[in-house]
Amino acid sequence: MKRVAGWGVALILSAHAAFAGVRYEFIHSSRSDSDRQPASDFTATAVIDGPRSRVDFTAGTAYPPGTYVISTDGARKLSFVDPTQKLYTEVNTLSIASAIGTSNIIIDNIVATVTKLDDTIRVAGITGEHYRLTMTYDITVNFRNMPLKQRVRAEIDKWTTPLFGDSAEAAFTNSFVQTGNVKIDELIAAETTKIKGFPLKQTVRISKTNLTVPRTAKSELKVPTVRTSTREMTVTSIGEVKADQSIFRIPAEYRKNDFAAQVEKTQTQVLSVEPASN
Repeated sequence: MKRVAGWGVALILSAHAAFAGVRYEFIHSSRSDSDRQPASDFTATAVIDGPRSRVDFTAGTAYPPGTYVISTDGARKLSFVDPTQKLYTEVNTLSIASAIGTSNIIIDNIVATVTKLDDTIRVAGITGEHYRLTMTYDITVNFRNMPLKQRVRAEIDKWTTPLFGDSAEAAFTNSFVQTGNVKIDELIAAETTKIKGFPLKQTVRISKTNLTVPRTAKSELKVPTVRTSTREMTVTSIGEVKADQSIFRIPAEYRKNDFAAQVEKTQTQVLSVEPASN
């Protein structure tokens, strides 16, 4: 499976449906001024039914069109399926959470605030109310016995509707799994619980300021002190649906593909402690 690692952040998506299910189509884009994070985009169709979910990638550069990811337990386990190869890869989010909790990440100075703004927008024929979550914190990671410290500011704008309850939280957020790192869990809780409702549109803007003093102050190598990235998700159609339970099952003839290296890469990416984009 290509780009399985990018779905490590699926742990921190947001929502519990009181009705049969929800089906929606959406577009997603990601941009960064870092050469290590090339621009990507995709379109997809998602079906959520209580703790069950399925996301089919239909176009774009981030994931091969035709592949999909399913879960039946609120994202405790994600199965990435490639119909062209008749293969699937399982990712256990408990292992990812454990990797985060036992890592050498230190989080300090967390401040999280939510503001309800006056403007609304129409998305897929539904009015979305505007909320803004702002989080700032310092993150330190020891790399080769050298502490690397950054100041992070995340500004998350969500336009949500109460029409579908908190259906996304039940399907995509594993509220029973914690990393064991109190501060990281505090960050995840802030993003997933402070704004209620189904997100019709979301924009995430992240800036990271390098606070580490270079070992060689006289070096002429110019390293950017601030890096920025943005992610945007917009729903293009949405409605209630009676979900066919067969879509949440992997065909019996498909073979399990053990990609341990991919899972390790997933864990490493999750350790960036960046908010997710739905």
